[in-house]
Amino acid sequence: MKINRRIPGIVILILTLTFLGACASKKSVTDTVPTVHTELVKSEASLINKSKVEDALRLYTDWNSVQLSGKIRVSSLPVSPSLKVYMKRGKELTLSASAIFVGEVFRLELTEDSLFMVNKLKKVYCKESGEKLQEIYPTLCEEVQAILLGRMIVPGGGELCDSNLSKIVVEMDKDMRKVIPDLGEFPIEVSAYYLLDKDGRISDLIVDGEQGKRFFSLDYNWKGNGASDIEAELTRKNKPLKVEISLDSPKWGAGPLSPYKLGKDFRRVGLQEFFKSI
Repeated sequence: MKINRRIPGIVILILTLTFLGACASKKSVTDTVPTVHTELVKSEASLINKSKVEDALRLYTDWNSVQLSGKIRVSSLPVSPSLKVYMKRGKELTLSASAIFVGEVFRLELTEDSLFMVNKLKKVYCKESGEKLQEIYPTLCEEVQAILLGRMIVPGGGELCDSNLSKIVVEMDKDMRKVIPDLGEFPIEVSAYYLLDKDGRISDLIVDGEQGKRFFSLDYNWKGNGASDIEAELTRKNKPLKVEISLDSPKWGAGPLSPYKLGKDFRRVGLQEFFKSI
């Protein structure tokens, strides 16, 4: 079987979340791009709805480590790669994608010390210091973890919790609660919001660009015991990309994945070249 040499779409998803996180940093990416300020408007109705969101936060499982397993489906791929994720809360994110007959094709390891990514199909890898990431966006790891677990975040402020509830506004959108996080100062014009189901779980995460044009979205379908189907849609190189991720129930307290062993013929590249290999 000929395997498509493109990296599975989950990688694009993670990198997109990374991009959104970097943009949310209050440190401007460029001095030439105007910033957009988001002002929160509080109302009595918003405060009542916010109390319902607080109730939903109580349902979140407290955790230190977790392992997720599942499948990825991308229209451009002839196979559905399997996915394994290990997370140590706020400190480590390891993502591994494997294809039948090929084995592991991609590895991403994000820690406080470094960002390590491997594209086995192109035999290239990238390793960057964690100091740069910490300086640009210290809550990146925590926020990507929260998104994978179906939890709300306040960009730049971490997972939504009691201490950052003041950074959201809650409205009613038909029969669903709409949660609008404060984006702080973005160097690009975007708006973002969550839609919650009747149980307070995320149903949708929507990120719109200029003139309301849809830039990125996540649609969560909850199957019980924390298992979920996540449908991601994003625009990449002016083309729409749809990725479906099925995740089994989280294994709370699980140990890390086996370390990745680089072959002798792998070549180290910078971030920009690595992104071009995807």
